[in-house]
Amino acid sequence: MARTMQSKRKPVFHRETPSTWTSTLQTAPKPDPAAVPSTSTSSGSGLASTTRPPKAKVPREPLPKEAFIRETRSKRALREQNVEEQPPPKQQKQAVKAKAARAPVAAAVKKEEQAQASIRRIGQKFSPGDGQLDYVITAPMPTRDPVTKEFNFADFPRFKPNLSPEEIIRRGSFDGGFFRPVKSKKSGRELHEDWSDFPKEWYEGLSSSMYLTRPEGAEDSVNKWQARMGQPYEAWEANGWIVPEHDARGWYQWYYRFFLGRRCDDDERQVGRWDRVAGEASGRWRRILLQKYRQKGVSFVEPNEEEVSPGIRQTLQHWASLLAFPLTDTVAYDPTTEALNRFREEKGDNVANEDADEE
Repeated sequence: MARTMQSKRKPVFHRETPSTWTSTLQTAPKPDPAAVPSTSTSSGSGLASTTRPPKAKVPREPLPKEAFIRETRSKRALREQNVEEQPPPKQQKQAVKAKAARAPVAAAVKKEEQAQASIRRIGQKFSPGDGQLDYVITAPMPTRDPVTKEFNFADFPRFKPNLSPEEIIRRGSFDGGFFRPVKSKKSGRELHEDWSDFPKEWYEGLSSSMYLTRPEGAEDSVNKWQARMGQPYEAWEANGWIVPEHDARGWYQWYYRFFLGRRCDDDERQVGRWDRVAGEASGRWRRILLQKYRQKGVSFVEPNEEEVSPGIRQTLQHWASLLAFPLTDTVAYDPTTEALNRFREEKGDNVANEDADEE
């Protein structure tokens, strides 16, 4: 009986507590990313599991709005930094006044130095060679009007170019090859080193092979106005425009020697050529260009832009001739707004009223 009652006793179930659940579901600790992946066998499962390091995070590209905000903040910080580096307004004004006060003194010193250098040149003798006559410097270099930029030669008052020989070369002229080797068909002489009297300071910092002795026929041009004007050396000789015993290369060679202070019996002819091309009253190409400006309604001559006639502008700087005009070489002249206004007044335009309206 006792055995029967013992067999009918109900089984007792043990309820698991939350703490038991937690301990049962706990996972293995995360492996160190730097550690080498290892293979382990889980207890009771018999399965092999491989642990890999997490993937490296790739930074995402900033959204357009975020990029704009960052750029704006950077610009603002840069502006604030620049403002901090600048001196106070009072000091800025004082610096400007001091610079303005020094400018006339510096200009006067430079002018005096140039005058002294010009005087020292008097009496110097040069031997160009290649069949050209020796010469001696007998006149001082010209003075320059600070307003009009025209050069004044005491013994030739009507000759008023506004470009120096140095400026002509530095602006880009003759396709960079005025002093390239040439051969005279008349004399049979070859000109090579006949420009030893050309001052080195006039082309200091320039490439001689680009601005002085560039071969003929180069594809690109170094001319300021990108216009190739003029005639070949053979045409100059054939038309009698060159006096080889004085200046075998033509007008520009005469001009830089005249500028330095040489005087010869060819001066009157050469000054006359300049006057017929670029003179105030009778300069043909000067007046043609000013008339084109007037017809186009141009009232200001741009120093570095030329939309009306680059060819004539290069002619006035560089050559004194086109195929239709029997002159050649440089005329050392660049048109100015003041010259244009004088020309317009001569033609009857009311320039004074236009200036008043602009003010």
